Amino acid sequence: MNKPVISYHILDVDDTYIKQDTVYAGTYTGDEALEVHVRIWNNYKGIEDVEDLYNFNLVLKFLTEEDNVLLKYIELMDETNHIQIPGTVEEDALVGIFFEPVKLSGSANTGSNEYRKNYIDIGISFKAGAGAYLKDHDLKSLILDIVEL
Repeated sequence: MNKPVISYHILDVDDTYIKQDTVYAGTYTGDEALEVHVRIWNNYKGIEDVEDLYNFNLVLKFLTEEDNVLLKYIELMDETNHIQIPGTVEEDALVGIFFEPVKLSGSANTGSNEYRKNYIDIGISFKAGAGAYLKDHDLKSLILDIVEL
């Protein structure tokens, strides 16, 4: 059987998840958090079964190493189960560790919402503290990845 086939889908303004690799989250002003809602699929619209994805962590890091000091301002939510995902900053990444092992089914599917076992919804929120210094007009690139345990 083939390995898991992971894809990322971003919630757009029409409350529809769109498969894409990059998203512009907006401009951070300090007044409110920047939020991105991601649906992580295994085997999206797959016509044949692939391996299930068991027990993984989320890993977030900035493209530019100097920006990794901002990782402490990121919060992760498991929006499927409505719980916060604890995050630990380790070296140059924020590692989100689920309380319970997560399994994403690799079964064939049509990509519709009814295939709940094939995906998980994650919320990523950035809100810097009151004393944080951020440069004006400074573009940041945050990378989300999955690491199997």
